[in-house]
Amino acid sequence: MMYGFVTGIIMIVFNVILYVSGLAFETWSQWIAYIPFLVGLILNAMAYAKANDNYVTFGNVWSSGFKASSIITIVLLAWAILSLFIFPDMREKGLEIAQERMAQQGLSDEQIEQAVTMTNKFFIPALIGGTLISTLFMGAIFSAIAAIFPKKKGDGAPPPTLS
Repeated sequence: MMYGFVTGIIMIVFNVILYVSGLAFETWSQWIAYIPFLVGLILNAMAYAKANDNYVTFGNVWSSGFKASSIITIVLLAWAILSLFIFPDMREKGLEIAQERMAQQGLSDEQIEQAVTMTNKFFIPALIGGTLISTLFMGAIFSAIAAIFPKKKGDGAPPPTLS
């Protein structure tokens, strides 16, 4: 739980730095923001294996990572909603950039206006759904990657002791 919470907080700090520096809406920055997520899950996997004296399986470690991802998702979801109040211009700037990208793709003014209207109408549900789906999806993938790292002894159960 602690690795999930700390990783979520680090991801928020990272995203705030990107936003304040004006890089949050760059395509590359949206992907680089996942680096703390992956690192946090790798550290979680290593700590989980160590706490179990490395008597773990890939599945045990993956499960621990996905649980941490669930905590990260909750933290990021709370931040996503809170950030709308802390940075009210974030929504407008995001819509502005989306309009520019749609215009570059050759959409008509009418199509762009319709898309922006729909986005405004469903912004909060889309924000919540997008955060849930993307974070849990990436969490599943990153948990699998992280589960590769720890050394594993046996089948996940310590050997029986001789009496």
